[in-house]
Amino acid sequence: MTNNLVDEIKEKGIVKIEHFLEKEEIENITKIIRYYSAPKGHVNSQFAIGAKSLLANLLKFKFLKIKQSYNLISFQKKKGLKKIAEDYFDKETQLYTIDGYYSKKDKKDILPWHTDQAYSGERNIVNFVNPNNFFLKFFIFLTDVAPGNGCVSYISRSHKIAYAIRDAIYKKKIQYQPYWNLIDFRKIIFDNKEYFFSTLNKNKLLDEFLDQTQYIENNVDTDKYDYSAKAGTIVIFDEGGVHRGTKATISDRMVLRYFYSLKKK
Repeated sequence: MTNNLVDEIKEKGIVKIEHFLEKEEIENITKIIRYYSAPKGHVNSQFAIGAKSLLANLLKFKFLKIKQSYNLISFQKKKGLKKIAEDYFDKETQLYTIDGYYSKKDKKDILPWHTDQAYSGERNIVNFVNPNNFFLKFFIFLTDVAPGNGCVSYISRSHKIAYAIRDAIYKKKIQYQPYWNLIDFRKIIFDNKEYFFSTLNKNKLLDEFLDQTQYIENNVDTDKYDYSAKAGTIVIFDEGGVHRGTKATISDRMVLRYFYSLKKK
């Protein structure tokens, strides 16, 4: 089963597994995340993953947070997330982050279309990200999500293009320009069309992607790439792929996330 999952992530960049959590697991984890009801990026959304961060919590007498962190670490071990990550990277990995956050009902996207490990608006950059330094993200939904209500949207196979862009910039095959958002992502492809079409357009990959994302140039939206999910579903994806978090227009959204990367030497 793991091999099939990893093969799908390698090909499409993403996989969805329904009923990943049992009812009791949903209830237990929901209690932890709801206790803080912290927004994305808030310090209270972060959980300790190693001796250093656990000690920092101990020194601040955050005994409950230590217990919760331990429970979330134990949970991911039980579910075999590290095994999936290492099969994906084909190398030893490390758990980089555990966070759980709460997004209130809103009319704005939780996060617009973008690719991670890129730069937004920054131009005077000296040291670029090694193309292999990225995260495999494990998104566990603790509330139901659907198109227009807090789901993850992901454009299949776009992670392969994002890797090629990072690699070309890192190796100075093309000149750097910001490409974090989808419009800029398309622009860097067009501005370096000869290079990318000669090196990457196998199986019409670029043609397919540019056709799929033409809507963004017309300032329109689409739910074609939305992943509906019931509470207890996990979505695993390569963060390089073009993705977003849709607006939570119907109800609040709550998620638990694990980030894995290659182990640092």
